[in-house]
Amino acid sequence: MSTIAIIGGHGKVGLLLSKDLTATGHTVRSVFRDPAQTDDVTATGAEPVVADIETSSAEELASAIGAADAVVFTAGNGGKGGPEKTEAIDHQGALKAIEVATRLETTRFVIVSYIGADEPATSEGMQAYQQAKHAADEAVRASELAWTIVRPGTLNEDEASGVTIDPSLTEGETSRANVAAVIAALVTTHPAPRQVLNVVDGDTAVADAIEAQQR
Repeated sequence: MSTIAIIGGHGKVGLLLSKDLTATGHTVRSVFRDPAQTDDVTATGAEPVVADIETSSAEELASAIGAADAVVFTAGNGGKGGPEKTEAIDHQGALKAIEVATRLETTRFVIVSYIGADEPATSEGMQAYQQAKHAADEAVRASELAWTIVRPGTLNEDEASGVTIDPSLTEGETSRANVAAVIAALVTTHPAPRQVLNVVDGDTAVADAIEAQQR
């Protein structure tokens, strides 16, 4: 079984992912900022790692995690705190996560982005978010890691179902549970190194949808 570090472990996707992974016997080290969130994290079966992605160095984060076979970056500002906060978490935080994965010599690195991250934002309110996500994705692509960029559509709270994975997708909805299911497969049984996966809700089983992108 593998050990997976989730940076952004108290987010909705992070908590769902922890449950998915621990339910199948994997060890999860969940990185989150607020000690008050510890009970939520441990309820998923994950090991809590209290560390602030903004103020901790990559070296400190790697030391706190200790060891991992894979690193997942699901942290995001979610539009709170203005452009500076978005830059600090969604871009600079991702750069730290890349360094953490490199320091830990992980075999897999997965980052959550969004469909459309490569295109200029069409609304002023999305500009900082798009720029931060695009810059983070470009840094991931330039790294030597065995990376996968997961790009969901508009997130919803639906139950996990099937998915559609297609590079031509430009819009759609994606349940957070499906995002978690895709990441769980990527870091355990179905790696997709150096690929960008656009993911929306659909009718294909997660494993089959990932495998179809390898052909």
